[in-house]
Amino acid sequence: MNSSLKHIVLQLEDLTQQDISIGLGLDLLESSAKTRRDLIMINVMRDSLNEMLVEERQCHHL
Repeated sequence: MNSSLKHIVLQLEDLTQQDISIGLGLDLLESSAKTRRDLIMINVMRDSLNEMLVEERQCHHL
């Protein structure tokens, strides 16, 4: 895992340990992203989270 991604993951873990939701944590990280690459990684993480939530909702409706 590259250092930028590790840093983003650690920041997100810190935020969630402070009872901040993953979605809000990603919003906060996005607003403070310093590089375009970090912004892209954060948005890929957000897209992955949204895909997992959609799949989870579909499983509960079965």
